[in-house]
Amino acid sequence: MRESRTPSPAKDLPVPRRLLPRAALSRAPALLLSLFLTGTLACVKRQVDYEREYARSLAPKTYAPPAAPAPAGARPEAPPHRTVRVRLYADEAYRAQGLHWERDFTEQLRRASQDVEGTLGVVFELDSARPCSLPADTRDLEGALVALEALDPGDDVDLVVGLLPALRVFTASHNDLGRARMFGRHMVLRGMENPEEHQQILGVLSHLPSAEQDALYRERKLHKETSVLLHEWAHTLGAFHESDSHWTMAPVYDVTQAGFSPPTLQLLALSLRHVPQARRDVQAQKAWAAELTQLLSTTAWPAWEGPAKQEVLAWAERVQSGEEPLTREPPQQLSAGDRKRFEQVVALEHAGRLEVAAQTLEPLVPRYRRNAAVQVMACYLSSRVAPSQPSTADRCEAADKAFPEEASPALNLASLRLQAKDPEGAEAHLVRARARLQAHPPEENPGVWLALAGLLRNASCVSWAEEAAAQAKGQQGAEEVATWAARTRHWMGLPPPPAKSAVPPEQEGRFVRRVRDIEALLERGASAQARTATASLGKDFPGAPLVLQLQCEAQVRTGQLVPARALCLRALEAQEDLVQAHFLLGWMADAKHQPAEARPHLERVVALEPAHEEAWRLLARQYRAGGQGAQLEALKARYRAQFARELP
Repeated sequence: MRESRTPSPAKDLPVPRRLLPRAALSRAPALLLSLFLTGTLACVKRQVDYEREYARSLAPKTYAPPAAPAPAGARPEAPPHRTVRVRLYADEAYRAQGLHWERDFTEQLRRASQDVEGTLGVVFELDSARPCSLPADTRDLEGALVALEALDPGDDVDLVVGLLPALRVFTASHNDLGRARMFGRHMVLRGMENPEEHQQILGVLSHLPSAEQDALYRERKLHKETSVLLHEWAHTLGAFHESDSHWTMAPVYDVTQAGFSPPTLQLLALSLRHVPQARRDVQAQKAWAAELTQLLSTTAWPAWEGPAKQEVLAWAERVQSGEEPLTREPPQQLSAGDRKRFEQVVALEHAGRLEVAAQTLEPLVPRYRRNAAVQVMACYLSSRVAPSQPSTADRCEAADKAFPEEASPALNLASLRLQAKDPEGAEAHLVRARARLQAHPPEENPGVWLALAGLLRNASCVSWAEEAAAQAKGQQGAEEVATWAARTRHWMGLPPPPAKSAVPPEQEGRFVRRVRDIEALLERGASAQARTATASLGKDFPGAPLVLQLQCEAQVRTGQLVPARALCLRALEAQEDLVQAHFLLGWMADAKHQPAEARPHLERVVALEPAHEEAWRLLARQYRAGGQGAQLEALKARYRAQFARELP
């Protein structure tokens, strides 16, 4: 039995050295507390300094539009002074959110004047401020804009502004913050109070004094108010959205935006020279349109390129041809009784009773020529109930011209052209509908994007159909269009973006249709015609791999297998995922009893295009001949899942 042993302090345990005199030890708790508090205060100070620096990064930039460069040696000239007289209407719900709404808007105009007076010479001046009460169902921006135009044409002022209540949730999209009539004189703006943003600032800057937190929120709010006001005012002069997010005309607001881009300043200065005379005189309006066309056609500014610029050019073209009215008549509002009738039409349409819906709507059509909802619905119902009637196309053409912001009439016209076997004519309408939809966030019109995707599919416009299906995400049928696009790419040799293609998106429809015509000639045995058409296709689309594949197929059908094989291999060198090139090589190898070459090509066909039944049968024959039982059973299971029947 082992003895227990008590350790000796002198030998077994270390004796701590006394670092402080005994008197000092009695004061240790106070010293430790003092050190702790000093360290804590220093840490808090560092946190405050950090948050103060972060707050500076959250503060908006000072509005400083670039001045137009003066000629060398010349003193820059001040722009001519222009007073923009503004009439204000404040909705009841907006007034409930702020007691001093007139004073606050006057201050908003003053800030806006400071920002543009130096470069454009513009000073905003409040003509009058009036309360109003918009119906609850017109507090969406477009509805409110229509109601404002009907309330006050604004012939005696330069600008009519309507104020709507702030949204409850945060948004940075200009389409949600304000709306203006292009080349008009009306705009609506939302209030910019946002508790959600205020709470976020409190959360990330919790160590800053509340006065600094509130000052930052107010500074951001005032910048947003001014920026949105100037953004929408610029729309009334013909300025459009540009893709560079650094400038005020970007479609999404940001605190870093601090001015109009140099080209947009040129456009605004041009328009200010013509307005307001161009709103009263036809010749002045035509002169304005001609100068705008010249500016847009000669200015190389990448951020301007896109559908928004094309819409402005289209407006200028209509003005110069005399098709655009000098003043836009205010849209008509439905009477209470007619509103109920229209709601009945909508219910009938949702129930699928299209003929009854069309009959119920018909009395409203001649009475409400300037009501977009009525005319767009009339076009839609007519295109479904009587697509072959000439009056249907006339009705849709009228709606398309009267309401250029609406995509639906253009879609219905495209549908009519497709039914008439005129895909080229349909494409022109689809391009216009696509441009109109792109002017709004995709979440506003997912169902219309889906309709566009389906029509683009029918017109064989692969990339545009794919794009539209992506914008219609979540809509039933969007995935089907995306799958079709992917398979068509494999079949037609159209690589997905961003890969460079010999066929640009705007020519894909024409390319695909010509390829299908050549395939039909090959199926009929018209080899000479097919060769001629393929040669023409190769001239129009040099470098397209599918041309080699079509030449390969023509050789196969005339028994020239050696040159055919070389052509198909060249096609696959250019683009590996060509379905028919793989199939033709697999078929030729099978005919020559070369299973080692046939199997990989046939397996690739089945992977790229599962609906290609002949490839499944040839591949199964290869597996049987090679004694590859496991591969054959797996192939049978996949075939069963694909076609819901047994592999022959």
